[in-house]
Amino acid sequence: MNSKLNRILSVAHLVLLDGLRRHALIGLVVLALALQCGGLLFFGFIPRDIGRASSDFIFSVSWLAGLLFLFFHAVQALAWGEERRVIHTLLARPISRAEYVVGVYSGLALLLLMLNLILGGLGWGVLGLIQSMVKESYFGVFSPGFFLLTWSGIYMVQLAVLSVIMLFSGLVRGSFTVLLMAVSYYMTCNGLPVVRQSLATRTIGADQSLFMDNVLRGLTALFPDFGRLDYKLYVIGQEAFPDPGLLLSQYGLLGFYIVLALFLACAVYGRRDLK
Repeated sequence: MNSKLNRILSVAHLVLLDGLRRHALIGLVVLALALQCGGLLFFGFIPRDIGRASSDFIFSVSWLAGLLFLFFHAVQALAWGEERRVIHTLLARPISRAEYVVGVYSGLALLLLMLNLILGGLGWGVLGLIQSMVKESYFGVFSPGFFLLTWSGIYMVQLAVLSVIMLFSGLVRGSFTVLLMAVSYYMTCNGLPVVRQSLATRTIGADQSLFMDNVLRGLTALFPDFGRLDYKLYVIGQEAFPDPGLLLSQYGLLGFYIVLALFLACAVYGRRDLK
């Protein structure tokens, strides 16, 4: 067990160093910082509810940076092409394919964690600065608990998308194909709740409505609703903290989804021809 863990950590360490060497984080941090500083210049044009608008902008910028990391750096690091050079397997000790999957995923997850910690600290500072520059009536009560909860939800969603990209990289070859599948998957996850809400407002037959609702609910097993972990609307305010049981079920369900996707990725990598 210790030897397997050491091999997984070795691959994760190589992936982490490779991401840092490619400046995968520096460019995204600079982009997010530039956008947030730009927001400092324009928040004065918001007539009211400056706190909520600023909070939404900070989280949107950070979410965009995370998507850029997933769809470009992570896809390039995971996708297999005809000229794929797997330096991680050349420098590390001989490892199994399952260890390779877990190791590479762990390394990219650590890079994502570093990115979110940096962006979270910057976002906290920017919101604190804006709050000190405006009147209390324009910026409601800032809730650190909901801020951390929202950011942890962003990170969990990113880990889920990363696990699916890991699975797609074993099913198909080519970074562009993996990118298209990952983008389609993410858009489907965001589109299903909208379809369900639209269907609920339509006046159709009861049997047909029940059938479609069951179909859409079944599709959430493949395309989870990421909006359930979105608490950014409560960052500026005095709302009561959610029930711990509800949070445990939401995060636990998404965690199970991640583990299942990684298990399937290990199974796919164990059967595919990597030549």
